[in-house]
Amino acid sequence: MSYLKGIIFLTLLLVLSRIIPHPPNFTPILAGIIFLPFIKKDIAFSITVPLCAMLISDFFIGMHSLMLWTYFPIIALSLMTYYFHHTSLKRVGVLAISSPMVFFVISNFGVWLNSSTYANNLNGLILCYINAIPFYASSALACILFSAAFYSITILIKKNNTITS
Repeated sequence: MSYLKGIIFLTLLLVLSRIIPHPPNFTPILAGIIFLPFIKKDIAFSITVPLCAMLISDFFIGMHSLMLWTYFPIIALSLMTYYFHHTSLKRVGVLAISSPMVFFVISNFGVWLNSSTYANNLNGLILCYINAIPFYASSALACILFSAAFYSITILIKKNNTITS
């Protein structure tokens, strides 16, 4: 039962982070994906929490035609962080930097592929990525800052548990 409560709590926390007013793409979703394996080393947990958070919050924010291109990188990043997580600052830093890049490349490829705004050639793809840079910057900054905060909390909890043991 506590496992289910944990899933519900974390999912609602991530949902709330997306529906309260915030700068575009400045949410802890990607940092949350990085740290879910630290909370519970369970692949289903690592995939279910962010996907449910995205789906529930999309009901409030609005469904869109690019959901596949948004959810696929969430699943890919959940798998990547599940298999490559480690409590070292270096590993967390690499994941915090690479996760927004992976999301940016995949999701904006979907924007280019499904949009009539951009030409269906290399120039159109490049323009799509260029136009998305401000969203990437916000996402990358959020991921790095929230990952640093989550990492610090993780270290403090471990240190506190060591002291009390």
